Amino acid sequence: MKRITCVALTAITLLSGCAAMINGTTQQVSVRSNVQDAKIYANEEFIGTGNGVAVFRKKDDYVITARKDGCNDTSIAASKSFDATTLLGLLIDFGLISILLVDGAVTGAWNRFDRTNYMIDMQCNTAKLQL
Repeated sequence: MKRITCVALTAITLLSGCAAMINGTTQQVSVRSNVQDAKIYANEEFIGTGNGVAVFRKKDDYVITARKDGCNDTSIAASKSFDATTLLGLLIDFGLISILLVDGAVTGAWNRFDRTNYMIDMQCNTAKLQL
């Protein structure tokens, strides 16, 4: 029984990356457009009209797009950078499992989105019809 408990505790410790434990594997992002009734999408998934909130998984890449008839579709790539909290994994197992495997390959938690708020500035056709 002691052996099973020891193996279980070791597995739990080793399978937890510091960035994943402290900052999580997702990040909430809010988006709004300068055009009130523009439809907003994240990776072609609808998140709102005029504004919206989405939860982004850190291991995935995202493109935020605003669309409206009479306006040019406008897209913004959500940029990411390295999350320094990941380096705490060096203290656990020299980073072999906690950083490379858990925070990197499995969860992507070694990344963080640079911004959590996006404003999409759409260009719309303002020409009026002449009769």
